[in-house]
Amino acid sequence: MSADSYIEAAFRRVCEQAKPAAGFFVALMERAPFYGGPEEGGWWGEDHILHAYQHYDTEEAARAATEQVTKLAQQLSEEARAAYGERCLRETEWLDARGLDDNFLPEPDGESEYYVLMSEGLPEESRGSRHWE
Repeated sequence: MSADSYIEAAFRRVCEQAKPAAGFFVALMERAPFYGGPEEGGWWGEDHILHAYQHYDTEEAARAATEQVTKLAQQLSEEARAAYGERCLRETEWLDARGLDDNFLPEPDGESEYYVLMSEGLPEESRGSRHWE
């Protein structure tokens, strides 16, 4: 018995209703950029955050859901863009009211963007490096 087969069998003994990670998954993801630091003139990274996902047995059902979630992702991206712009405006006005330079505040992270991921395996998050390389 391979290690993977043993692990799956052990898991099924604990979780009797377990299902294999098969089929199609539709996930709502967020690309969240961040400012890493001033090294080498400033650098950026990004995280890919998994907000929610749904399992579908067929590719057809997953594709139909993807179309609907894409509309949601576009709406969330527009809201994030507007919120980012409003935040930058408030910070600029705050600096102007105090006669401060724009370098008084730390570099803001970028605006989030939402997207849909359709995959045959479970969707995963990824976290960008927080140190300059």
